[in-house]
Amino acid sequence: MSQMNMLNTIKLAGTLLLLTVLGCQSKTQGTETATEQQAINPNEVTWETDINAALQKAKSSNKILFVECYSPTCPVCQKLEPFFKKPEVAKIYNSNFINFKLDVGNVELVKFLNQKNIFLPSFPQFLFFDGDGNLLHQSEVNPEVSSFELVANTAKSPEKRSSSYAERFRTGERSLDFLTAYASYALISRDTLANLSVASELFKGFPEKDLGSELSWKLTKKCVSDIDNGFAKYWFNHSAEAAAIEKKEGHEGNENTVFGRIIQASLYSPRGRLYGTDKINLIKQYMGKAGAAQYADGVTWEFETKALIREGKAAGALNIGKKMAAMYGSNGQSLVYITKVFNDVYPDASYSVTAKGWMQKAKPLIKENNALAEYYYESARLNQKTGDKVTAKTEALQALNLATTAKVNLQKFNLLVSSF
Repeated sequence: MSQMNMLNTIKLAGTLLLLTVLGCQSKTQGTETATEQQAINPNEVTWETDINAALQKAKSSNKILFVECYSPTCPVCQKLEPFFKKPEVAKIYNSNFINFKLDVGNVELVKFLNQKNIFLPSFPQFLFFDGDGNLLHQSEVNPEVSSFELVANTAKSPEKRSSSYAERFRTGERSLDFLTAYASYALISRDTLANLSVASELFKGFPEKDLGSELSWKLTKKCVSDIDNGFAKYWFNHSAEAAAIEKKEGHEGNENTVFGRIIQASLYSPRGRLYGTDKINLIKQYMGKAGAAQYADGVTWEFETKALIREGKAAGALNIGKKMAAMYGSNGQSLVYITKVFNDVYPDASYSVTAKGWMQKAKPLIKENNALAEYYYESARLNQKTGDKVTAKTEALQALNLATTAKVNLQKFNLLVSSF
């Protein structure tokens, strides 16, 4: 977590604590230039060497771009690899698609997925894009030629591929396989509303007697992004069974990654911003079940502070601020951020004496101009709230000068100065 960025220091601390990086780092893929022509080998799938050039080629040739998202160290990915060298697989993929292998450990390549707003909860994943970069289809695949062929044929079919799911759901399709596929696609394409709705339907149609099954856990991993989903509720309360399944499959500890992802998706969402203290406490309990109890306060403090204030419990909110200031007392930018939260939401100026103590402690710890600009900006707002307009205006001007020097966005600094 960067010590140079106040927001990442404290607001997003929990995000990094909740998630495990999927896969391992790998070397940059290929050394050929994007302009080199790929010779088509009829006995194996032909791979392009540049993702953006591959997309352009797909558009110019009126083909679909197929992207295999994989990790070189992933056992399942390794099992799939030989099938790309089977003539029957090569025939259908080379004739219908422009193909690219995307190493999820390559930061530069992952930028392509980020640009397309793609989230990978697991891999390998087969993704298919049109020439404009729109996701048409997403699927997992089994190490069988028939599975490779089925995925390819489905991706070619407008009425079967993932982009048809929304309409099929609207018109009443509710089979288990369909709901699983749609919930997974919505999760990967970051269609939150669709994922919540479809995953809820998936749970409604799932046999209650099978909730403790390996299939139930698989669906949770693949489809669920909300702590209120029935699958999530079951497995958070049966975390030991989830751990046993993951250990049996050779992925010991992966259940905590899944739980962390669900907590993060719930907490850092529009609905999470409105959670009350009861829901925040439930999240803390879930973090304990996921082996992350020691991080719970750091993850939830801002949400809990705002919830307490909404519930008319400002004194309790200030106690949380004091606790966090003690926890992050050696980091000046963190102390400034805590002050910012209270400047934003506290209903009166009674917190100001405590907050000025935080700021006094923070100042000697901050050296960079951009961080100092934030310091004087929040200090000016704090003095403005207490009615000390002279000091507040002086600090607002100082913040603007430092922000100008640091070449950061000046909008909020100019607005503050103009408020006097």
